[in-house]
Amino acid sequence: MIKVIIGKKGSGKTKHMIDEVNTAVKEEPGCLVFLSKGNRLMYDLAHNVRYMNTQEFSIENYDEFYGFICGIISNNFDTSHIFIDSIWKIVESEEHGFEVFLKQLEDIGEKFNIHFSISISADKNDAPEYLKPYLVEV
Repeated sequence: MIKVIIGKKGSGKTKHMIDEVNTAVKEEPGCLVFLSKGNRLMYDLAHNVRYMNTQEFSIENYDEFYGFICGIISNNFDTSHIFIDSIWKIVESEEHGFEVFLKQLEDIGEKFNIHFSISISADKNDAPEYLKPYLVEV
């Protein structure tokens, strides 16, 4: 399952995601992973959430990011939920390759029973058609 949290900058997407992670850690079995560019959110999350600063890994495109996520999954088979904060800041590309990336996450999520929550800064009304089935507005 993939959920894309969408809203304009400053609309509360990150706070919403942090609240979701801290609730999920009490209710979901398995390992929860939070991916973000930088360390600023590290102390807002429950201590048993695996926090990863993607800035440390020189991720430049969606293929590299997908490989990074596969590495996380292969290293920890009990991963149940991966949260990705501001994906377009991590990859530094908005739409180029995003549709294929979502399909890849959908396939691997189904195969390993992993949920994905992703936040993006955009207006819901401007979202492309392929994104609409995944959207949750904040």
